[in-house]
Amino acid sequence: MSQKPYRIEIKGVQFRNKGAYLMLLGCLQGLKPVQNSELVLSPGPNLPYPERARLGAWQKLSFRRKSVDLTDWISRLPAPLIRLFNRYGMVTERQVDAVLEASGFAYGDQWPLQFLQNTAREVERFAKAGKPFIFMPQAFGPFESDASKAAMRQIIQHARLLFVRDAVSKQHLESCLSPLPAHVIQSPDFTVGITPAALPQAERPYAALIPNNKVISPYHHANANQLKDDYLAAFVQAAELLHQAGYQVKLVNHEGKEDAELCQHIQARAPHAEVVEIEDPLAVKAYIGGASLVVSSRFHGAINALSQGVPCIATSWSHKYRQMMQDFGMEDYCIETLTPQSLQQSMTQLLANKEAACAQLKARKEALQQQNQQMWQRIYQQLPVD
Repeated sequence: MSQKPYRIEIKGVQFRNKGAYLMLLGCLQGLKPVQNSELVLSPGPNLPYPERARLGAWQKLSFRRKSVDLTDWISRLPAPLIRLFNRYGMVTERQVDAVLEASGFAYGDQWPLQFLQNTAREVERFAKAGKPFIFMPQAFGPFESDASKAAMRQIIQHARLLFVRDAVSKQHLESCLSPLPAHVIQSPDFTVGITPAALPQAERPYAALIPNNKVISPYHHANANQLKDDYLAAFVQAAELLHQAGYQVKLVNHEGKEDAELCQHIQARAPHAEVVEIEDPLAVKAYIGGASLVVSSRFHGAINALSQGVPCIATSWSHKYRQMMQDFGMEDYCIETLTPQSLQQSMTQLLANKEAACAQLKARKEALQQQNQQMWQRIYQQLPVD
């Protein structure tokens, strides 16, 4: 008699954003010891069916539109109808045995309150069913409104495990519930140990510049227009400085269309820079690992560099950047107010201290990987492993 499959939904991931894709791969790698496990993914504009199907994923039947959430109601459909859906590769929420939530950064006042409240209800449903809902290491907060605090408090109380990536995020959670329960655990990003098959060979050293449209987005910043002018000027100057230092300059698109447009704007003013478009997230990580130096506005672009011993300057738009750079001992190279002057100063300093930075990164990576292993051991205690 065959063993009943253990279906695990991975939430918050996608195929377009390379960081989110790496988190999906990190989850799949970590779940290999789980007995008879099957992957579940929810449809979405950045999770198209052909790519979900290539992973052999079940398609989760769900419906959420603002305050309307029919996901639990769909699970109550007659059994013959649900079996019919199963034949077409679809499962309901009640047929999911566990959830790994790997959004990275999606819970705080800068995101829609409705998303937070919908997730809170979903986490509570899983808790009542005795099923683990686990938040993978990610950033949280801030939470200022009573409504967001209440929803996050509900999530904290009903999650089986909640891994928080940094101390500032933990403080934001404490603003919702203090003291925090023991299942809230600080743990670093879990993509550190994902290793590409091979690093690329280049005729001469290259440096990678990785822009991020969120840094200058009016959705996140009231003074977006002024930020955009300073941002483009800083990256153009960085490209010029690196070119003069003898590096090939590569503008790496780490997400999609909007980041590609940023790369093109920078290239128009720094024509010696080359735009690099790579779809495979592991190939992107390998390419970044082959660089001599990186300037990244993408969180996982910076981790891709640092975890492979490549010195990196991070330009920040949220608290998660400085906290991540502290994990690698590189907080002095996190720029929170980006101008041509601040970036040039950091680049000059890093170029002068490059060898010492490389040695430090190797030691920090080993420590972070040990913490990742401890995280997975805690998760395995909640899942059926060999």
